[in-house]
Amino acid sequence: MIAATACKKESNSKSIIQLNGLDNGKSVMVTQGEKINITLGNPGDGGYVFGSWQYDSSILQLNSHIRVTPTNTSIVGDFGSDVWLFTALKSGKSALSITVSRGSAEIQTEFADTVKVQ
Repeated sequence: MIAATACKKESNSKSIIQLNGLDNGKSVMVTQGEKINITLGNPGDGGYVFGSWQYDSSILQLNSHIRVTPTNTSIVGDFGSDVWLFTALKSGKSALSITVSRGSAEIQTEFADTVKVQ
């Protein structure tokens, strides 16, 4: 389980839980008001695009989804990354998943965690 103690603190003393692809399949424990930041490498090099993200909107709120372009454009195949920022709204448990797809191929889950809000 990922604990909030290993996270960056904002000036308002609420923490931001930083997650990436290595955190796929884990459980994340947060408190109401904490933010969850997910950064995933953009899969564009393989022809994939991010599809949908699923979560319980009564438990979590999506604040933003942005695409970050690569800083070193000389690296072939680097499509940068995508970043999602969520806020924990109230106590409960929510699955949180992000999918990718390529053309008409089957949709694949790129990231899936369980978020428990205290």
